[in-house]
This record gives sequence, C-alpha cells and structure tokens, in this order.
Amino acid sequence: MSREHELQYQLEQKRREELERKRAGEDAERAYKEIAAAYQRMKNDEYDAYIPDEMAELARNISRIEQNLQDDVFAARNVCRQVQRNIGSLDFLFRSAKEEAARKERQRFLELQRKREEAKSKLVEFFYAELAEIKNPHVANFGVADLEALKASIESEAITTEEAVKEQLNVVSAQASEKAAQWKAEKLAKEKVALLSAQIDAVAESVKSEKFENEQKKKVALDKLAALKATLSAESSETNIAEQLREIQKSVDDSLIDEEVRRETVKAIIKELRSQEFTVEKPQIFGEGKDSYVLITAKKPSGKQATCKINLEGKLNYRFDHYEGMTCLKDIEKFNVDLEKIYSVKFSDERVIWENPDRLSRTQSVSVDSNRRNM
Repeated sequence: MSREHELQYQLEQKRREELERKRAGEDAERAYKEIAAAYQRMKNDEYDAYIPDEMAELARNISRIEQNLQDDVFAARNVCRQVQRNIGSLDFLFRSAKEEAARKERQRFLELQRKREEAKSKLVEFFYAELAEIKNPHVANFGVADLEALKASIESEAITTEEAVKEQLNVVSAQASEKAAQWKAEKLAKEKVALLSAQIDAVAESVKSEKFENEQKKKVALDKLAALKATLSAESSETNIAEQLREIQKSVDDSLIDEEVRRETVKAIIKELRSQEFTVEKPQIFGEGKDSYVLITAKKPSGKQATCKINLEGKLNYRFDHYEGMTCLKDIEKFNVDLEKIYSVKFSDERVIWENPDRLSRTQSVSVDSNRRNM
C-alpha cells in the first residue's frame, strides 16, 4: 500500500517565539556592543564638551538597552535600531560644534579673561566670579555676545546690584541653550539628506551581515533600501523613512524566522524517520523564493520508502511508498504523533491526495526542479 498526504505544519507558538526571542537577543547584543564602542570612542574624544545633550541622551539609551537585554530583548533591539539610525548625526554635530568653537568662541572667551584682569569694578569682579560658576557648556559657545552686553551694562552702571547680575546671567544661560538648540536644528536640516542616507546605509549593512538560506531575499531587501535611498530629498519625511526602514527590517526578520522554522521542522522529520529505521539521504533544496522546498528521501532495507517536501509557507507533503498491506498506516500514524508530541511540529488541514492499496503499484516520483542545490 502507498499513500501521500498534504497538510499545514507549524512549530508550536512557544517554540517560534523562542526562535524570535533568540534572534532579537542576538541582534540586540551585537548592536549594543557596537553602540557602546561608539559611545566610548566619543567619550574619549570629548564629545560631551561640545554636544552634551546628545551624549547624555545616548548614555540614557545605552542604559535602557542594558536593562532591556535582561527584561525585554525585543525592546532592546528596537532601541538599538533607533540609536543606530541616528548615531551618525553625533559625529557631524561634534565636528561642526568644535569648528565653530575654535573659530569664534574660544577667542572671545580669552578676550573676556583678559578684560577681567583689567576690570576695576567690584561688580565686574563679581560678574566674572559668577560666570566661572556657570556649568552650562552652551554659554561658552552661544552666550558670548550677551555676556559682553551684560558686562557693558555693569560698567555703565545700568546694572548696579549683585542680584541683578545673577538674574541676567541666568537669562544669558537660558538663551544660550535655546541658541544651541536652534543651531543644531539648522545644521541637521542642512544635512538632512546625508543623515537619512546614513540611516539607510546602516540598515543595509545589517541586512548584508545576515545569513540567508535564500540569497534572493537578501537581494530584494537591499534593492528596496537602494530604491528608498534614491528617493531622498530635502522634503523627505524622517517619520516616513523610519517607518519604511522598520518594514524592511521586519520583512528580513520574518524571512529569517521562516527559514529557521523550516530548518527545525526538517531536523525533526529526519530524526523521526531515523527512529523508524529509515536511512535518510542528505536533504536538498529545490526552486527559488516562495516556490522553494526541501526534499527529504528515506528508505528501509525492505524497500519501503518515505519522501517529504517542506516549503517556506508551512506546507508539508509526505509519501510512504512500497509497503505491503496496511503497514504503512502504522508508520504514518507514528510519524504524525511523534512529530507533534516529541518535536513540537503541529499538523492541520491534513488530506490524502494519493493512495494505492497495491504494494507493486506504479508510483509517481516526487517532481523536483532542475536547479538543484544541496541544503
């Protein structure tokens, strides 16, 4: 007797979730190391002195990643991807701020120090003493003109009390922070296309590093990223670009999980056939893309045969052939029960698509594509 079945397969949800969690954890751990290394490089290069707000935000994100690596790897991966898309802007802001400081602010502060030595007024001396206590780094780069005006007001006796000096210094500090924020926004706006392009490149590098069973899927993802990059302009929406990048990354993640699920299923089927004393040949992959499938061929010394075809969309087609009488039904039943109970492979929508009660009946061989390659 011979019989062929077609049905849907899937790993238990818990197992699939384990695979997804494992992949998310590995991605997050790898990205975290890269981000931490970049942060340390920036600390060593004294980025804090020029872009303190951005460095503080990066430090907070690293802390979030570290916590989520313990509690929620999916959240950790999401934060990593967000940081990786934006971290390139820090180098640009640092270079710009450093150049700006070197060109103007340092020279002006040296002049302020020189004038302090010349100052005779007690209130001017108080002004310099209070100025030295200000911790806001933006004052050094964006508050010089206001400080000069304040000093002039003191010297002209327009301001005559220490309380008024303190109040005006607080105003200068607040305005310097606002000017710094405006300056950064203008700089980033000018470099918008370059920064968005860098975000796309970061995702592309991540995709290139993945090991696909089917390289065509990697090419599709990279082509989408290249097409997205080609559409960039000053009017491009950061939100829209970020959403498209998330969609491409999700598509890549889903494809890799589908391949991993199929590999797990193939391993389970091979173990089960071997437990039934079949000799299993090395599995092979046929076809491309969504039409690809893995073929497993197994035989017993008695001549009994079993073949299985597993595609990427959760479909399993198997045939037990060259059996005498009804004995193949016992092997089929054990095959189904063991795969579900022992290997967590669940079956549904099963139907018999071919059956021959005669042991010596003509049997159609499983068709395979000509572009064969080893798995």
